[in-house]
Amino acid sequence: MLAVLEAQNMINSANIAGIDNVYTFNIPSEMVENTDQTIVLITDANTNPAVYGNNDFNALSRTIEIQVFYKKDLDIDPEQVEVQLYKLFTNDYWNVGENRGHTIDPDTQQITTTFYVNNLKLLNN
Repeated sequence: MLAVLEAQNMINSANIAGIDNVYTFNIPSEMVENTDQTIVLITDANTNPAVYGNNDFNALSRTIEIQVFYKKDLDIDPEQVEVQLYKLFTNDYWNVGENRGHTIDPDTQQITTTFYVNNLKLLNN
């Protein structure tokens, strides 16, 4: 299964308070202007062969980008949501990588954050 779909299933199953929708690859056009919900967008950052042996690779090193677009009228602490996401991924054997900090979306004026997680998926060949 694609890493982005695994991550989407994991976040949806966790029912993290404050996250309204989780999308992969892109946000549907009807939701782009929506500032009433907190939206998580998961996209692929890279996937590379790894763990070489016997002239072959035996794993995939996968990195995904997670963007959180917080609703405009915040009633949650963004840091608490992010800590829950970090713990969720860490507990499922993902490594939390670089965090790009918080910014304000120039079009919608929403607080956003972007961070990366990666894991090593062993292949069953």
